[in-house]
Amino acid sequence: MRSSRHTHMRFLGVFALLGSLAQAAPLAAIPPAAAPPAKDTSKLLHSLPLRFEQDAHGRWTSHGPGFAALFDRRATVMRVGDRVVSLSFTGSNPEARFNASDPAKTQTNYFVGKDYRSVQSFSRLQQTGTYKGIDVVYYGDGQRLEYDFNLQPGADPSAIRMRFQGADQVRVNDRGEIVLKLGTGEVVQNAPVVYQRVNSKEVVAVESRYRIAENGDIGLLLGDYDRARPVVIDPAMLYGLYLTGSNADAAVGVQVDQHGIVYLAGYTYSTDFPLGSNGYQLFPAGANRNGWIWKLNPFAPAGQALLYSTYFAGNLDVDLRSFAVDAKGVIYFGGTTLASNLPVTSNAYQSALANTNALNEGFVAAIDTTQSGTAGLIYCSYYGGSQIVTINGVATLGGRIYVTGWTNSPDLPLAGNSFQSALAGGYDAFVAEFDPGQGGTSSLVFASYLGGFLTDVGRSIAVDQFGLIYVAGSTLATDFPTTLNAFQPTNSSAGDGFLTQINPSAGTIPYSTYIGGSDTDVATNVLVDPATLNVTVAGYTYSNDFPITPNAAQPAYGGNGDAFVITLNINAQSRPAELVYSSFYGGSDTEITYGLTRDPSGRYGICGYTLSRNLPVTAGALNPASSGQNIDGFMALLDPNAALTYASYITGPGYQVASGIASDSSGNLYVAGYTTSDIFAHGPTKSDDPGNIDVFFLIVAPGAATAANRRDPIDVFYEGADKLTTNPLPRPRQAER
Repeated sequence: MRSSRHTHMRFLGVFALLGSLAQAAPLAAIPPAAAPPAKDTSKLLHSLPLRFEQDAHGRWTSHGPGFAALFDRRATVMRVGDRVVSLSFTGSNPEARFNASDPAKTQTNYFVGKDYRSVQSFSRLQQTGTYKGIDVVYYGDGQRLEYDFNLQPGADPSAIRMRFQGADQVRVNDRGEIVLKLGTGEVVQNAPVVYQRVNSKEVVAVESRYRIAENGDIGLLLGDYDRARPVVIDPAMLYGLYLTGSNADAAVGVQVDQHGIVYLAGYTYSTDFPLGSNGYQLFPAGANRNGWIWKLNPFAPAGQALLYSTYFAGNLDVDLRSFAVDAKGVIYFGGTTLASNLPVTSNAYQSALANTNALNEGFVAAIDTTQSGTAGLIYCSYYGGSQIVTINGVATLGGRIYVTGWTNSPDLPLAGNSFQSALAGGYDAFVAEFDPGQGGTSSLVFASYLGGFLTDVGRSIAVDQFGLIYVAGSTLATDFPTTLNAFQPTNSSAGDGFLTQINPSAGTIPYSTYIGGSDTDVATNVLVDPATLNVTVAGYTYSNDFPITPNAAQPAYGGNGDAFVITLNINAQSRPAELVYSSFYGGSDTEITYGLTRDPSGRYGICGYTLSRNLPVTAGALNPASSGQNIDGFMALLDPNAALTYASYITGPGYQVASGIASDSSGNLYVAGYTTSDIFAHGPTKSDDPGNIDVFFLIVAPGAATAANRRDPIDVFYEGADKLTTNPLPRPRQAER
């Protein structure tokens, strides 16, 4: 949230419905704009963004799933199910007026019998001068009704007195939240968290909490703060989203561009996966496994966040496994499929399935997300031979598509200066380069096997600004091709990770090494620092003697499988690569790594899943502890120049997997994955049956620390601060506890 001349106090999830009152919740902040014709129209209405409009009597109203609200100068009145509850501000200005802003691009039309009425709706509703120097602004986050207090400099927050009427009970719980009990259900308002930004590098946390007066009014109690500066109440979880269809849905990764635009992709078994109306393919071919793509601006006004979305589907399974995005908004993706009717383009290298044995075959595709409909599909081609071909990793440079994976096909199509022209073992890794700008068979400009006598799997791929390719994966082979300057020239008997640098123009391997210890090691991700050309690999290891540097965030092996991050300087071709950084990350049980990113400060973000109940977490973790019931997701930020910067569980009563992570120019972390649980303590709620697998996406700002006014480490961080000072909260009197 941006600082301004005004004090800004924000309360998220003000009217979060719990218990038996909760109806089908919205798909977080971004509603689907199109759906299969058979979809229930009542669900379509529930997917519309929250708006404010005037009724026939000139009163301001709003509607959402399970509630309707009426706003006047005296109170905000909400009907929740069969109950009515009101929020009024004691001692407020009775002459305070409402002003609406951010008009919707379309009007709402009402047809009641023969009566017709067209109404302009708005995204924000402000009551000006509620108290002296204090305004109240109502708005929607998707379909959730929220409100802010905007305080001018010098305004007194202690003047704010909230009175809730119509509830069976009003209380402040152990988390500092206001809880309204309505029969067997509850309405929850989040606890306040306050800070002041002194300058661009220093933040001062102000402790805060709600206080219930003897007459039942609820006020705000703040610690010491500078009244001449803005005060901000802001969550660290900057954004949260579920994507839910009626069947299993999963994300395989996330990317964010230089403008903060987010790209998500994955696979779904749902025929009603939430999509907009501008995609290449709006409906799946069947209830099999299909790919999907989303492009969104998470901080756009409600209803304007979804920029592009599409299925990528066929008559049989389409498993979208990896993707990359360029600066022009083109998404390049690949995976494996059984479908015989993929939408191959006229410039495709291979227009039909190569195998006739009902085996998985690779595919590569590119879609321009700035174009609507069929105009967006730039390239689509099969890539396969007579046996299995699976694409696991995708990268891009200059409009070209680079892929890696694994195959047991002895007739995989090769091109250019292949350095390995034949299958060496049962399964080999491979690397291929496609140029959609060239037509037909010319679009495959380079392809080669990569492997030894036993199984080799290419899992991730990167390309530097010079067109050199980097592949990371795992191998059981003791004769995997390594170079004389390898960091680790030999393999353990249990299998190791590998890192290989390829010059496709020359058809050579300038650098290749094993990565591991005496037990099993798997490299899952690779990235290249464009400034230094140092290469970083993430993965997981069962080796307690995995090579670790003295500056490791976690120098000791946790046990039973840990995540790892390792950085190598491979530029000195005449000597073994320099180990720049290496660290474990994990608890006493298993961690599996799926995602890797590097932020602008040179810190490495990783994500995946864990079985550990003692995972290292930091102050301010989104979830400081596991629910202890199943596997959990995790995200961590490791600083090679310091210690563990940030780490958190992503937990719930079911199971959670964080499959992708990215970082923006401000150092915010973007994490996507899938879950069977409702994982956001303060944010959107899953709208389908508990236990169904759904996509989640979140943004966090891993900063200094949290305010200490909650009993558990809360999901609030202070973005971009080098220093944090905490001003204490006055000890509450017994009557206020």
